[in-house]
Amino acid sequence: MKDSRDPRILERFYRFGDRVNKWIKRARVVDHAKVVSIGNITTGGTGKTPAAIYFARLLQSESYKIGVLSRGYGGTAMKEGGVLSDGKQLKLGHRESGDEPYLIAANLPGVPVAVGRSRYLSAVELRDNYDCNLFLLDDGFQHYALARDVDIVLIDAMNPFGNGHTLPHGILREPIEALKRSDIVILTKTKLAESTEIQQTVARISDMSGHQLVFMSNHEPTGLVQIPSEYKIGSKLKLQKTSILNSETVWALSAIGSHRSFEKSLYQLGAAKVKSITYRDHYQYNEKDIENLLKRVSPYDFVITTEKDWVKLREFSPALEKLKNFFFLKIEFKILANEILLKEGLKAKIIAGSMHQTR
Repeated sequence: MKDSRDPRILERFYRFGDRVNKWIKRARVVDHAKVVSIGNITTGGTGKTPAAIYFARLLQSESYKIGVLSRGYGGTAMKEGGVLSDGKQLKLGHRESGDEPYLIAANLPGVPVAVGRSRYLSAVELRDNYDCNLFLLDDGFQHYALARDVDIVLIDAMNPFGNGHTLPHGILREPIEALKRSDIVILTKTKLAESTEIQQTVARISDMSGHQLVFMSNHEPTGLVQIPSEYKIGSKLKLQKTSILNSETVWALSAIGSHRSFEKSLYQLGAAKVKSITYRDHYQYNEKDIENLLKRVSPYDFVITTEKDWVKLREFSPALEKLKNFFFLKIEFKILANEILLKEGLKAKIIAGSMHQTR
């Protein structure tokens, strides 16, 4: 008799639960608005937050009144919900909103952002109070309770499907076949992956989803921002050249889904050696963590973190000022080829949107 804790048995339970979840959660339609979902089929690490910022800016430039809907994972406001940003100022702190929505809001002037488990109620609030007519549903591919017009799915080129199994035996939230529901598939962090691996991944995506075109993207470093620094909506950040890392030993501090890609980026920027200090994704730093950091590194060591981490580290600025070379790496999501085709295709799909859910 098999142990009920056997990962394969647990995986079957997970898949069954996912199917039940799809069945019981009827997709609600937001009247007088369009919905574009951006998500993935794995647990973290695809670089979704910079991509969400990219698509929000893209849609904003098309004269839509954009609103962003996020669950607010890890934040205290997740249960009751709330408006994080009205597009002009941040109304919640990162501990209330969660780190990723806060980062999104700070980078999107003029775009209201709401958090909460019920993305439908968040959408209604932003539609009625801020006149939003197009919503970007952050991490929405498995959010079956809200109908959408377009599903964009991101896949990490460095680790596209893990071992091919769903949770808890693997990193997949759904079987790979779920890509058939997607409208647009984008491979991320392609400059960090080997070309042969990319070719194999693209072939598998095309086979599983039917998509003949898989878009290539990368998270491009644009500079280093010295800490402490002002951080609010529309802040003009002073960027320093990444060349200051050439031949240096660098400390990499992060609590993100894929520290390996962050570390590899620092090597590509010229660091001679990278020493890592890592925490689980969405980890909330505390005073003890800062004390330990200051004990491990010297005042003039290069310490580089991510913008997502800086959101949570800001409150410790007085202590962190002791580190003279403490920066966060500013990155931007970029489509490497066929960007015009992506933009035109997305616009066409929004106009023709049929408010589908799981198709």
